[in-house]
Amino acid sequence: ILDEAKVTIAKLQADEAAAKSVIEAIAALPATIALKDEENVNNVAMKYATLTEAQQLLVTNKDVLNIAQVTIAKLQAEKATNEAAAKVVIEAIAALPAEITLANKAAVNEVHEQFSALTEAQQALVTNKAVLTKAKEKIEALQAEQEANETAAKNVMEIIAALPEVITLE
Repeated sequence: ILDEAKVTIAKLQADEAAAKSVIEAIAALPATIALKDEENVNNVAMKYATLTEAQQLLVTNKDVLNIAQVTIAKLQAEKATNEAAAKVVIEAIAALPAEITLANKAAVNEVHEQFSALTEAQQALVTNKAVLTKAKEKIEALQAEQEANETAAKNVMEIIAALPEVITLE
């Protein structure tokens, strides 16, 4: 009976040591979980999973690990959503013609509105944002040039309209 007790005590001590190792690993996780912590969280979760059922029952901070895993899952989903939203705008920018004219004004404005509707995090993922910025600037420059030309044409038409109907060379 004494030998059985010693074996049981040794097993309990081994269980406590294994559980303590996982408890310490969980406690070492950062207070604020970020995507960069994913590998660490997964390693701790795997360490927990290797424990026996009896050892798992001794882990007093399993809830912290659960929260970390849920946080990682949410961050991954958010990242996927952000990347998908950015991809739509990246593709829309790539579809703009290389040579921007005033005929492209509606398309450029539409893509710019799509970009503006993105969150700041999503906008940061748009790798060809400079192309959109240049297209928008080109449209603004072409519009200003067109307005200047229309004003000049109007002025010339007013000068022509002010001329007498009959011009004699005397």
